[in-house]
Amino acid sequence: MLKNSIYSYKEALDKEGIIFTFCGPVSHDIVEGIGITLKNQMQIDEVNTTTTMKVFSIFIEQVQNVIHYSQERCEKSFDFGKGIIVIGNNDGKHFIVGGNKISKSKGAILKSNLNDLVLMDKDELKELYKQKRKQNDNEESKGAGIGFIEMARKSSQPLKYSFEKIDEEYSFFSIEVVI
Repeated sequence: MLKNSIYSYKEALDKEGIIFTFCGPVSHDIVEGIGITLKNQMQIDEVNTTTTMKVFSIFIEQVQNVIHYSQERCEKSFDFGKGIIVIGNNDGKHFIVGGNKISKSKGAILKSNLNDLVLMDKDELKELYKQKRKQNDNEESKGAGIGFIEMARKSSQPLKYSFEKIDEEYSFFSIEVVI
């Protein structure tokens, strides 16, 4: 990539309204520094507090998905999931996109759950959220169901997601939330 113009890459990101992008291993330590930087940038851009908090909250949910569920792990530490997080602003709306490698079997379950979420209105999402909070957590889950419900509740548009085939065993899952 560097043999091409990194400046051209930066210009392309600017043109798309990208204000932040991170690709690679993600840990809880990295999240703290990025979160502070993100909040500071939004204050500089004079984004209202409600929007800032929603963007930050969705950012945290997206990062948690990468840390906990990415099938791609850092070779030296399995506490680091690998993935991508992109935050931008386009036409006055903020968007947060996250993505990571997942097994196709988990992807099928996730797709079914997400299909249900995008069909729900805000009241239905609120009720589902209350129900999930009362239920005992699934042994294998680290709260992903509630996280996706939270994303859907805070989003100004239905969640957009995709599963891109990597090979016979894995897909690349991505999800976009618009505030």
